[in-house]
Amino acid sequence: MPRFRSILVAVRDLRARRSAVVERAARLAAGSGARLELFHDLATPIYLDAVAGTGKSVASLTRIGRDNAERRLEALARPLRARGLRVGVSAVWDFPPYEAVIRRAMAIGADLIVAQKRGHHRLPSLLGYTDWELLRASPVPVLLIKRSRHRPRAPVLAAIDPQHSARGSGALEARILVNAGALASAMRAPLHAVQVLTPWADSVPTRDSALKGLVRASALKPARVHLLLGNPDALLPATARRLRAGAVVMGMMSRRGLKRLFIGNSAERLLDDLHCDVLVVKPPRSPARLPRSRRGVYFLTSLPLN
Repeated sequence: MPRFRSILVAVRDLRARRSAVVERAARLAAGSGARLELFHDLATPIYLDAVAGTGKSVASLTRIGRDNAERRLEALARPLRARGLRVGVSAVWDFPPYEAVIRRAMAIGADLIVAQKRGHHRLPSLLGYTDWELLRASPVPVLLIKRSRHRPRAPVLAAIDPQHSARGSGALEARILVNAGALASAMRAPLHAVQVLTPWADSVPTRDSALKGLVRASALKPARVHLLLGNPDALLPATARRLRAGAVVMGMMSRRGLKRLFIGNSAERLLDDLHCDVLVVKPPRSPARLPRSRRGVYFLTSLPLN
């Protein structure tokens, strides 16, 4: 059974004494034997003219900020270590936050990023939010936590997308099932697989056979395999609700150019309609479309430069 080995937890609020994203990641680590790293990105701009009045150097102020952040992360890590978990902490100055999270995940070899989903998107057709950008750019699977309360043994639903026609889609579907299996195993939850075929889809028998082959390889029971016909945008959330799923695992193909600005696949369209956690995976060897080196501190000035 596949297992997660290294999990990066993106901690947004350092003031919170309890964190749903940290607790969910801790459950995953306990169930899979993975190492956790609690990570915080210091993306707050530093105003150079304000620094001048402190009598401290920029290096000193940034070091103080990083040390304070790591102390707060340690306060979250100590109870987890007391439960026998392996937990590290790190805080860096970097921006934008989604790039910082991905860079750190790749640096430590994480095979899962756990992050808190921000509020409901009133303009879900535009990619302008940190979680959208995190999904778009990360080659590492991303688990977005949408529910603050954990439901024990809530099923994990692997969504096999019948519309993937690009090269590598078969490998993506296999990776969806692998990550769904790892998630279900860590949470000690049943695994289901669903494929929604559109009435206009070509080669329905071929897709049906592909699904059966994938689930045979995953040793899924026939009763937990759901092949449906209709609109995926409506049927996938309905199936997740009917099964009372704790998480849906789905794939995202890489996009380029202007297409990245608009919703064009199931992972992005359905994120707001699913009321459970969502794990998004990319095809194997997907590139990270961002600079590998940290950008460091974001400097601003409130005074005219001329």
